Amino acid sequence: MTAANATMNMPRRKTISDEDLLAVARSVFVEKGFGVATREIARRAGISEGMLFQRFHTKAELFFAPMVLPPLDLSHLFQQSGLTGYALMEKITFAMIDYFRETLPVLLPLAMHSDFRFEDFATRHPNSPLAALRTQITSFFDEQVQSGAIGKVHAGSAALVVWSIANTVVFFEYLGAHGGKFQPDIVMATVRCAWDGLAPPETPPPPTSTSY
Repeated sequence: MTAANATMNMPRRKTISDEDLLAVARSVFVEKGFGVATREIARRAGISEGMLFQRFHTKAELFFAPMVLPPLDLSHLFQQSGLTGYALMEKITFAMIDYFRETLPVLLPLAMHSDFRFEDFATRHPNSPLAALRTQITSFFDEQVQSGAIGKVHAGSAALVVWSIANTVVFFEYLGAHGGKFQPDIVMATVRCAWDGLAPPETPPPPTSTSY
């Protein structure tokens, strides 16, 4: 008997915990996307499709339930690291890169679902890890602006810069750029570019010639 046939003939369970069922569903959705047949999820969980839909009434409900990201708490960096300015921005960016490396496989199928809209999702689930992370970073930059630690920039825009750098780095890693992992010096140079800005340095005006 082949391994495939053995899997097909796997005996069904009489019951399965919600936690275990969601873990199976999450792994299948991450692997195959929302288009996967629910019978495949039921098969891997060792239950019938009927039992699956006794727990979750629609496929969308089954999809969104396990696609929950883990939280990322940056408060230790904000409050206890002793870092300021560019050094702190760099540290936050690297922490977010590590986070997106862990969560991108879930974020991609989630973002591709036709019913997913981030703003709607954030409104319905303001304490979700993704929405909370955005609020946390924006609040941090607002405090930095108010304290004079950074320039008079828009706090939400500053948060978006850090978010964009981290997310873009991980997205291109996912596509195989730089062998699947950016070197730290490339990330540091990118953060430095964002910190210093792209405008040319101001030059003093030429001396005014005076006629006597």
